Amino acid sequence: MRNRKGSKLFGNHDPIEETENVYAILPPPGTIIGEATEEEMETAAALEIRHMAFMRLQDMNIRFDGVSYKEILKEFSEFETDSSAFWRGVCRRLSVPYEWAIRIDHANGPIYIGDTGEHELLEIEETD
Repeated sequence: MRNRKGSKLFGNHDPIEETENVYAILPPPGTIIGEATEEEMETAAALEIRHMAFMRLQDMNIRFDGVSYKEILKEFSEFETDSSAFWRGVCRRLSVPYEWAIRIDHANGPIYIGDTGEHELLEIEETD
């Protein structure tokens, strides 16, 4: 399968296919596994904006009174619910495990495996 730019895509898994470890079939970071719809690109961008706003709020180390805390907690909960529902739908459409860290390029549309921070160390041979 190829995307619109001719790059090779990772084939979808059979949703019935059973595996004992979802990480055993995880493609390397950067592997394109599908194309996002326009609606998915917009939703992913909006969720990322909300996520970044919450992260900045947490970094400010602000104290809240009880009422403000409950309001913020409600907003966090709504964000997590919206985010989870969105990503579950994308994973279901692509037939990939929800546990995979996938990302959507908001500008161009490819859905790819995100960077999990666990890189394999490659030995580079020195040439003289």
